[in-house]
Amino acid sequence: MDYITREQPRKALEEFNHAISLDPDFFSAYYNRAIIRANLKQNEEALKDMNYVIANVPDHALAYYNRGIIYENLGQPTLAIQDYSHAINLQPNLLEAYHYRGIVRYGMKDLDGALADYNKAISLGLKSSAIYFNRGVIFHQKGQLSDAIESYSRSIEIDPSNARAYYNRAISKLIVDNYKEALQDLEISKRLGYSKAAEVISQYY
Repeated sequence: MDYITREQPRKALEEFNHAISLDPDFFSAYYNRAIIRANLKQNEEALKDMNYVIANVPDHALAYYNRGIIYENLGQPTLAIQDYSHAINLQPNLLEAYHYRGIVRYGMKDLDGALADYNKAISLGLKSSAIYFNRGVIFHQKGQLSDAIESYSRSIEIDPSNARAYYNRAISKLIVDNYKEALQDLEISKRLGYSKAAEVISQYY
């Protein structure tokens, strides 16, 4: 594990391989090797390891959660949702599982399902600029612009360098005819390097 914390994944992989060669039933080593392999984009190998863990430790919530990520990486969203849901059933306070399931549901055009997952993760205490940003996108698409603006604002509070949050908030403000504040957001987004902000400024101002 020390190699993981020092960002030497290939060295960590060697160590887990060695641990498994010494003890083929060392499930923790398979679990951690799966995560390393997924980080190295060795997703097929990661899936085999995580399948082995789940087959032997069927109540391992984090194994289902991480296998869900692997399935996402492999382009299998339905299986990813199934695993995130199983992880949640085993560990109902696993807030990141709600977040990631929401991302997959959004990708499958299930806006209400995604929004419910984001709201649940937030209610459990997840403080993430990304989840508020994602929730803002859904509110915008559903035409709930005041809610979208509020979510983008929360995203910005957590990460003031989030240029896309300023940009998206500006677009929502433009739609409700709040041109002055929209321009302020666009100028900040532009300064933070988001090129689309400059295009909108030249178009509307």
